[in-house]
Amino acid sequence: MELIRKMRIFLRSPLSIVCLMLKRFHLRLNGLRFGRGLILEGNIEVTAVRSVQLGRCVRLGKDVYLGAWPEGELVVGDNTYIGRWTIILAHQSVIIGNDCLIAPGCHITDVNHGIAPGELIRKQPLISKPVRIGNDVWVGAGCSILPGVTIGDGVVIGARSVVTHDVPAKAIVVGAPAKILRYRTEHPDKSNSLSVF
Repeated sequence: MELIRKMRIFLRSPLSIVCLMLKRFHLRLNGLRFGRGLILEGNIEVTAVRSVQLGRCVRLGKDVYLGAWPEGELVVGDNTYIGRWTIILAHQSVIIGNDCLIAPGCHITDVNHGIAPGELIRKQPLISKPVRIGNDVWVGAGCSILPGVTIGDGVVIGARSVVTHDVPAKAIVVGAPAKILRYRTEHPDKSNSLSVF
């Protein structure tokens, strides 16, 4: 029985590697631009692949959705990790820097519905404002980053935060809407660890 279990594991591993290689080939064939070292942890979905560009050594978790309109752009920098169940939508422009960590279940979008009175919301035009996320940013699990936001380099965003306004570099923000808790220091000490994450 143990031998059968080990054989299943052995046979499953090469098969899953082949499946991921075929997925990468399929994405490249359909026009997705990505650098060397792309790692897919499982199934991902990409719409308007010609509008999406992934840097080198990007890692995408299981069930990540990258959606872009044909006239939009979605750019992910080098060495960035996007956790499972994350959704990123780019109607106009979403640019994520290098060396970022985006935890599972995040939602990043540059588009929203119009809400003018007197007309059905579903019939109103979409309103988009670009989103920029700097380098070395850590976005905690379940965060939402809304249209028009610019996040500086080295920012930490606490889990379940809703970012509605620009965040300066090295800030630590938490809450809904996200507010600055403090700033990261150059020389961390024991009090620099966070228990809110």
